[in-house]
Amino acid sequence: MADKTFEIRVRGIVQGVGFRPFIYRVANELSLAGEVLNDTEGVLIRINAKAFEIPGIEMKIRGESPALSKINSVETKEIENRIFTTFEVVDSEITNQKSAFIPPDTAICEDCRKELFDKNDHRYKFPFINCTNCGPRFSIIRDVPYDRKQTSMDKFPMCSKCRSEYDDPSDRRFHTEPTSCPICGPRYFLYDKNKKLLSEQTGEIISICSEYLKNGKIVAIKGEGGYHLAANARNSDTMRELRERKQRPFKPFALMVKDLGVAEEFLEISEIERKLLLGRERPIVILKEKKKKVSDLVAPGLTHLGIMLPYTPLQHLIFEKIYDMVLIMTSGNISDEPIISDEEELFEKLSGVADYFITSDREIIQQSDDSVLFVNDKSPYMIRRAKGFVPIPFFSSHSGSNIFAAGSDIKNSFALSKEDLIFLSQYIGDLESPLTEQKYIKTIDHFKNLFEIEPTVFVSDLHPGYFSTKITDRLWNNSGTRIKVQHHHAHIAAVLEENNTDDKVIGISFDGTGFGEDGNIWGGEFLIANKREYSRAAHFSYFPLPGGEAAIKDVWRIGLSLLITAFGKDTLPADPKRKIIAELIEKGINSPLCCSVGRLFDGVSSILGFSDSISTESEAAQLLEEAALRSDTSQVFPMEITGGTKTDPLIINSSPLVKKLVESKERGVSVDDLALVFHNSMADLAIKVLKLLREKTNINKVALSGGVFHNRLLLSMVIKNLETEKFETLLPEELPFNDGAIAFGQIASAKARLKN
Repeated sequence: MADKTFEIRVRGIVQGVGFRPFIYRVANELSLAGEVLNDTEGVLIRINAKAFEIPGIEMKIRGESPALSKINSVETKEIENRIFTTFEVVDSEITNQKSAFIPPDTAICEDCRKELFDKNDHRYKFPFINCTNCGPRFSIIRDVPYDRKQTSMDKFPMCSKCRSEYDDPSDRRFHTEPTSCPICGPRYFLYDKNKKLLSEQTGEIISICSEYLKNGKIVAIKGEGGYHLAANARNSDTMRELRERKQRPFKPFALMVKDLGVAEEFLEISEIERKLLLGRERPIVILKEKKKKVSDLVAPGLTHLGIMLPYTPLQHLIFEKIYDMVLIMTSGNISDEPIISDEEELFEKLSGVADYFITSDREIIQQSDDSVLFVNDKSPYMIRRAKGFVPIPFFSSHSGSNIFAAGSDIKNSFALSKEDLIFLSQYIGDLESPLTEQKYIKTIDHFKNLFEIEPTVFVSDLHPGYFSTKITDRLWNNSGTRIKVQHHHAHIAAVLEENNTDDKVIGISFDGTGFGEDGNIWGGEFLIANKREYSRAAHFSYFPLPGGEAAIKDVWRIGLSLLITAFGKDTLPADPKRKIIAELIEKGINSPLCCSVGRLFDGVSSILGFSDSISTESEAAQLLEEAALRSDTSQVFPMEITGGTKTDPLIINSSPLVKKLVESKERGVSVDDLALVFHNSMADLAIKVLKLLREKTNINKVALSGGVFHNRLLLSMVIKNLETEKFETLLPEELPFNDGAIAFGQIASAKARLKN
């Protein structure tokens, strides 16, 4: 039987991951002649083979592909006969569509790490070492196909040795676009805060930096996706100074240590947490502290710390000098703004924060924070999806129009979809900052170009005052379809889309703020929902939010509102400040109605004395959870459930719970016990409402979403109750519970509406 010519199209994450050299090795192993190349759709293989050999070749491609690759499809067709005598890797081609996926940045691999510290290797202590299996990808790419000229490495022509490796199909650096060495590669530079150059010699920079860190200095260090602020985590004076300079009084700092051995000295690490820490994504993982090794100012009042292991060559080189130190390694930014990746902005924004700066001449095309995860009952959950995970796309259960979804204003990520793919952006930040909005627009443009998506459908939140809503209106500009999705429905739709179901569920959406269809602030919702529509089946009772946004920071106002709602205004102490707020509530002045569980947590935290004013979202709730973890009581205070007619939702009255908490506190019951009673009562209430709704609707499937479920204690309790009562539970896995999933849910809802 004569050979024929076949064309094999491989789609997925197949560029920048060593796929062409893999195909080259497979071809030689099977004695095949032909060629392989990158194009704007993925990888294309042309070979001479017999028809009966094709299934085996496809199986080998799928089964033995490189570790960083992710194959979505392998399609083979016979083409016009061509005679090949050898198998070669040939130049990239441009096709009439872009569907090539870009791999995320990944941690330095073990082979490169060994070479980094091998005195006989020509890349010995070269801080930009990488290969086919590791290093920067998403952060350095401008466009596809993924060739060096399309990356920020285009300004560094390869030396003869690097070129010979790059051209050798048997070499680990064959067509590794970021490859370089000390002769031809990028360099690091050390500056003081006045931008005075102190050194451009790598060894000297690392030695000086190590001494600075030991002596309590704060150093801004360029990473793959942006700058980190590094400091000695055991030095309380330095921690205090960093918090003051960064305007970050409470929000915990992320840590970095040399290896697991150092981490295990002071943190509890389960097997699944160990795997996450060592994974190529190198996320920050939230772990429980088992003994003190760092300053209390790293995470004030908390016993869980976020930690990661080194993932860039420079980080490994620094820890070689300070192997037993624990470093703060927090995002280089002003609080709630995106991580800084540009040198000009670096000195403009952080000259008053860092003492010294380590920059490099390799440009960061796309900024990206470190991803953050936590493990609860042996299951990992995402808090922030960014480096290591973005831009891996999600597959949608429905194909359809090109859609842009703006996401939320807080913890923003946007999303774009085309055909059956959804591309969720990295964490951007809070859109109230003009700088964040600029980076938001720039990142949207980058995604649109990279994945060739020109939206015809534009989706946002219902809230008319959201920055994301206004930006969407501008992008839409009366051209195309405009859709708005209620905030909490988007939360539940995201979980349904990720779990690939069109079924109706009972969705619990507990968060801090979401604009409701009645004009009030929602956030304590039980929805009967599928991706297309929802009805509000139950919610917590409304209470005023005196001062509106001001109450979110001054949580004592929420506590006061809960007390007035429960006891009446005449029971309040004669405090002038509180009297003024009570008058606002009584007269309904700037006191929007709210049923948010997030705000309920804040108010109870204030009532029990854990927090009166906060500097970052969820601070009061975190302190309340921390107090609950110090108790072991099983006591529950019931709440009142009313309503629930055919047209009206169930109403959960939180006032009886507030009354019992206050009365118990006055009797001298431990506030730590009362914090746990509150958590017990919330979990007990949730299952009671779910059972009532199951009886009414015959729906047994429950989806959980909303930032309140980042509370590990509440999440465990609710999941346990769901298992006991034999509910089927849907949870986000690759998406966060919080507003980082909103854009994904907006896409899911829009697709379902358009389909119908």
